[in-house]
Amino acid sequence: MVQAVRQKGALRGIVIGTDRIVRCNPSARHYHLTNPHSRIQYDGRLLDPLDWRGEERPGKNPLLASSLSIIPGLGRAYAGHPVDGFFSFILVAGFALNTYNHNQADNPIRTGINASFMTLFWLADFYGAYRTAKMVPPRNLQP
Repeated sequence: MVQAVRQKGALRGIVIGTDRIVRCNPSARHYHLTNPHSRIQYDGRLLDPLDWRGEERPGKNPLLASSLSIIPGLGRAYAGHPVDGFFSFILVAGFALNTYNHNQADNPIRTGINASFMTLFWLADFYGAYRTAKMVPPRNLQP
């Protein structure tokens, strides 16, 4: 995230870094290994370049994926990463619920903090759905 903030600016870098946090889940290694352009470090860490560029995924429209993210996680699921979509939905919905509860309890500071995190994870979901839809699917390697 620090690298993203330095190269892309504060807001965009934080959104990109938050997207990476959402994608860090039990399915990450599977998704990473099915991408023909993925790289793995010698110690097993997954390398996720900041300026990822690739061909558009056939049949997956990045703008539609982003539009579907109006419902958190739906765009990522459409783009082929349903587990990332699930985690995104849980994070956005959890912060939304906390925002509501703190607002009802008349606690403006906690309401603002939770609303900020909810917005951040939701923005990251729009970005992540777009990015995922552009990722190249695995190639059928035949001998």
